[in-house]
Amino acid sequence: MSESQMFKIEIDGREFEAAPGSMLIEIADRAGIYIPRFCYHEKLSVAANCRMCLVEVERAPKALPACATPVMDGMKVKTNSKVAVGAQKDTLEFLLINHPLDCPICDQGGECPLQDQAVGYGGHLSRYEEKKRVVADHDIGPLIETEMTRCIHCTRCVRFGDEIAGVMEFGITGRSEHLKIDTFFGSTVDSEVSGNVIDLCPVGALTSKPYRFTARSWELIDHESISPHDCVGANISIQTLRGEVKRVLPRINEAVNECWISDRDRYSYEAAGAENRLLQPMVRGELGLTPASWEDALNAAANGLWSVIDEYDA
Repeated sequence: MSESQMFKIEIDGREFEAAPGSMLIEIADRAGIYIPRFCYHEKLSVAANCRMCLVEVERAPKALPACATPVMDGMKVKTNSKVAVGAQKDTLEFLLINHPLDCPICDQGGECPLQDQAVGYGGHLSRYEEKKRVVADHDIGPLIETEMTRCIHCTRCVRFGDEIAGVMEFGITGRSEHLKIDTFFGSTVDSEVSGNVIDLCPVGALTSKPYRFTARSWELIDHESISPHDCVGANISIQTLRGEVKRVLPRINEAVNECWISDRDRYSYEAAGAENRLLQPMVRGELGLTPASWEDALNAAANGLWSVIDEYDA
């Protein structure tokens, strides 16, 4: 796109060029200007339902969501003005009305966007004195733990299933205070990439069941690696605590796996510490599988392959 086709906009007193159709939050992110958000994710469609990214736009009658406001030529935006910050604080106060104060026992603690933004935009005292709502949980499978009372209805998990996984396993039912996100008809989550909703969830409503209560994020050591389970070469981060693998997370690589990994890559680390894990070669004989040296095992494998070649004259 030529320079003559680009829009000129101003964010916090700095001038930028933006392509028509771009959203304000995209330009701000590229410029390193922080705008808080919960529902927005660069790989998903725009929902604009959390309203945390409200910013002040000149000549607009009220604060606008940066994720759903397209740029216009000559637009002037303020992300940290009194109007913008006030709108963000008001939004967070509403989001925290029903959110439980259980950060010390939440697996998301220490890496939680809601926790971080509550520090930056939340008040030190809640004005809400009524009873908080409680949402019942049900078992959706062996991989994902649910604490839906924490859910703020950002719909990231819903959009991921529909747009990325191709299997819409989560959906929204109810309205207003009774609105909740759940699987359809109480079914389990069976997608081969279902674990990515754990990374997407900004509040700890969806967490890893195998990892649950085994470590804190700040205790873990990252080890960059490549997926051993497919030929795609998905980039992963193996996180350990005192030499023991605790979890595996995606590592961003736009050319390979973007920011997603399969459940096989995410959860197969459990086999590393399994009691029945093979620690040496085994060769099947008359007495079944028996321990063998690597040389004997390789010879047995080679002989087996040669026998197939001889039998079928391959």
